[in-house]
Amino acid sequence: MLKSLSKITRKVTTKLNNTSNNGQIIALGGGGFSDPGDNLLLDEYILLQTNKSKPKVLFLPTAGGDHEDYIGKFYRAYKKFNCKPVHLSLSKKLVPYKKLEQLVLSQDMIFTGGGSPRFLMQVWRKSGLDKIIKKAWKQGIVLAGMSAGAICWYEDGFKNPKDDIWRRISCLGFLEGSFCPHYDKRGELRKAYRKMISSGEISPGYGVEDGVALHYIGTELKYVVSSVTSAKAFYMRKSGFRVTEKEISPTYLGILNEAKVNEAKGNEAKVNEAREEKSEKESHTNDSINIVKEYIKKINEHDVEAIVNMMSEDHTFIDSLGINTNGRENMRAAWDTYLTFFPDYTVQIRDIISKNGMVAVFGTAKGTLATGGRLLDENKFEIPASWTAVVKDGKIAKWRVYADNEPVRKLIEKYSKS
Repeated sequence: MLKSLSKITRKVTTKLNNTSNNGQIIALGGGGFSDPGDNLLLDEYILLQTNKSKPKVLFLPTAGGDHEDYIGKFYRAYKKFNCKPVHLSLSKKLVPYKKLEQLVLSQDMIFTGGGSPRFLMQVWRKSGLDKIIKKAWKQGIVLAGMSAGAICWYEDGFKNPKDDIWRRISCLGFLEGSFCPHYDKRGELRKAYRKMISSGEISPGYGVEDGVALHYIGTELKYVVSSVTSAKAFYMRKSGFRVTEKEISPTYLGILNEAKVNEAKGNEAKVNEAREEKSEKESHTNDSINIVKEYIKKINEHDVEAIVNMMSEDHTFIDSLGINTNGRENMRAAWDTYLTFFPDYTVQIRDIISKNGMVAVFGTAKGTLATGGRLLDENKFEIPASWTAVVKDGKIAKWRVYADNEPVRKLIEKYSKS
């Protein structure tokens, strides 16, 4: 249901050929559960990427020397979520490789804490954890980390200075280039990072402020998100004799919680005003959710005319590859084409939330590629997916899909060869 199915196949195939797998890595410049203020938006975002109702989460506090206070913060934060948190200490004891492998590969998500990237790499290489982590990534276990726990995923890292001299260290190399955390808080680190890029000692990379995360699918940077409205990231590279800095504005994850944030921070007058508007907002929220539910119902009924009638005139559809389709008539043709290929396509809702006209849906998409007028089991797909919708004046103004297209791509590729 895109601009053209052949365009999907070409674009997805190109991307897959350029990446070794579709594992996920989420690199935080700082923030998350370890920061004061109880802002867990980034942690919640990472957990959602597992697509599990109760994910198993492993915390690796290696870079911080497995400090007990740090481990305690992790448990206090993650026990607020519906997940199964555990931690692994490696700096003071050697864990047998088989036991280590069994624990790590049984997880849905791995979070690596901050500290010394040099110490982290030494411990991981000595224990063999570096090889196990790579297996975990290739198996689709979500990898995440902040500060040193983000630097480790890249080719180039750097160790703390001796006599004010910063030096490159070799990291895991899952991602190209380099990464500099705390880009807004530590001036000496920012200065050293730019200097190392300028001298060619380390590769170009990203300077990332606290509260910002880079989200990779495979080895491709797909999303930049933040838990703080003003936080940013920057892409740094050498240009002639200087280092250029390209600003990246992230998507603020708290957009659905802004009303609560404003209420918590506001004075008494603002709180009272928020309370007065509460019933109106709740009504608006319920209306938006009901409209999206009805829209999905029409999708599942394959009623193209009803689907189109629920769109605004300037409707925008964005697929999981970032391809835009604009306008109701273009979408009418797109849905007709897509449902011809997948006549039993359905969306199953697992969870749905809304705030201020924006709706987020989490669930599953499934269908069967029709070949020769038949729907064969071998041509079925079922993938975790999420959708966001913007509802304006009772119409769907914007619809965006987030999903791994590989199963669908394989079916289309198979069909095109037959």
